Amino acid sequence: MNAHATLSTTDFAPAMRQRQWAESSRQFVRCRRVIDETHDVKTFVFSAASGHLFSFSAGQYLVLHLTIDGTRVTRSYSVSSPPTRPLDLQITVKRVKGGLVSNWLHDNLRPGHDIEIEGPVGRFNFDDLPCEKPLFLSGGSGVTPIMSMLRALTDRASGQDILFIHSARTPADIVFRSELEALAARFANVDVRFVCSQEGSARQGPTGRIDRPMLLRLAPDLHQRTSYVCGPEPFMQTVRACVAEIGIAPSQYHEESFGGAVGNSMPLQSAVAGPTCVHFTRSGVEYLCAPGETLLDAARKSGLYIPTACQQGICGTCRMVKLSGDVVMDDLGGLSLEEKTAGFVLACCSRPQGIVCLDL
Repeated sequence: MNAHATLSTTDFAPAMRQRQWAESSRQFVRCRRVIDETHDVKTFVFSAASGHLFSFSAGQYLVLHLTIDGTRVTRSYSVSSPPTRPLDLQITVKRVKGGLVSNWLHDNLRPGHDIEIEGPVGRFNFDDLPCEKPLFLSGGSGVTPIMSMLRALTDRASGQDILFIHSARTPADIVFRSELEALAARFANVDVRFVCSQEGSARQGPTGRIDRPMLLRLAPDLHQRTSYVCGPEPFMQTVRACVAEIGIAPSQYHEESFGGAVGNSMPLQSAVAGPTCVHFTRSGVEYLCAPGETLLDAARKSGLYIPTACQQGICGTCRMVKLSGDVVMDDLGGLSLEEKTAGFVLACCSRPQGIVCLDL
């Protein structure tokens, strides 16, 4: 090949596929940089210790496997970087008061440190749910998967008509504010709006919580758009109520919930008389459950490993196949209708009713 020859993307494709991050694999990544986004939000930039490229869909999340004070813990975080930049992977984490993992990451994770991750995971992504006229609507730290989508579309110089509305408590809490403003200034097809629930200085824009009148004022063409929504559960409940009142078609609404309801609404006692037990068929282990115990409790107390993340029925990480028996499952959207029909259950929020056999 002469010095002036050019290579097309197809010339690189075989080599890139060989180096890509395999879907749903576990690997170690190295922290390369820590960026202070706001007073309580940091972005952690990783590269693959193996030297592989990262391959995922904009909007997906990964699962962190950490050891904190001698205890193994897992947490899910959305990828905030776009798949169009495969050399690094970024997560953006808000420090939560009393939050075990978020505080550990803020206080301990530094450039040069390695951590184990699993992924990519999640059906809330722009590849599986494409559209021509998106409305990105985020609240608080729910901006992270939405930011991955926006970055991917602008990296590709997409001509789609994009409206991005982000709700924060104060102007100081707006994550990625300068970048969002820069993208809106650079791309004529990108419109960015900020809403703050509390009054702040040196800013123009709506103040208060998003409600139906405000949403229609900010997005008067809402019926023509497909909405991608992510934020804390109270924010999500408000948005769901608004779009229901407005009459938005379900096919034009997609959501990812951050921080589902704490606790569980399940009854503390089984709904059937007599003992309840879980039989793990491949492991040959049987566990007699105490009232209120979940399938995840049964596995852990039997010494069996089930990957978990949110432990609230949101992320779907702990899904497994139920071979027989009945459970009461209090999930928050972690399984699709197809998965439920196929016999999948979520171990974190399913309680056995009588004898249950699992494929584990």
